[in-house]
Amino acid sequence: MIQLKDAWFRAGGHTILQGINLNVNLGEFIGIVGVSGAGKSTLLRLVHMEIRPTRGIVLVDNLNSATAEPDDIAIHRRKVGYIFQDFKLLEDRDVYANVAFALWATGVKRKRIKKRVFQVLAEVGLSHKRYAMIPRLSGGEQQRVAIARALANEPFILLADEPTGNLDPDNTREIMGLLQRINRKGTAVLMATHKAELVKGLASQIMQIHDGRISG
Repeated sequence: MIQLKDAWFRAGGHTILQGINLNVNLGEFIGIVGVSGAGKSTLLRLVHMEIRPTRGIVLVDNLNSATAEPDDIAIHRRKVGYIFQDFKLLEDRDVYANVAFALWATGVKRKRIKKRVFQVLAEVGLSHKRYAMIPRLSGGEQQRVAIARALANEPFILLADEPTGNLDPDNTREIMGLLQRINRKGTAVLMATHKAELVKGLASQIMQIHDGRISG
């Protein structure tokens, strides 16, 4: 499903990733563990195809980073959910609108949007908060909205970039439990974190990344 083959990435004269080889299969939960600046976020951005490798190849669901056209990448991103540490929600809109936006942006019909938003909000346990404004939610609730938004287009994989980095221990456990349930339903998860203990017992593979190199 996802392969990185000898992938390198350089920016601003610095080598951020070097010789990355990684395979993620359907339904897997992969943990990428490393300190800040090790290259975790860059690796996720390569899979999302926000950036392309300086050298090597990234293959995602038959899309090749070396030959993909912009339209191909736009379609690809609809099938890949992305969860951020800082949520990246629209604070001037309510929960429903934040999740619906992900569907509206891809041309989904209004009737289908309503049904799907209600489905994913129920999945993350926020049906009762669907019309709440974002600033009135706790950090854990905001991250659940972000996860619902990432699930809206029924992705085959979730990319989670330090998804619990801004949360307290209770909310961290809640979010990790939610990611585990999502994974058990068949969605692959590729999670970057600096805390190895978060993914122990959940991930089928845990890989360490240090100075742009990966092992596992």
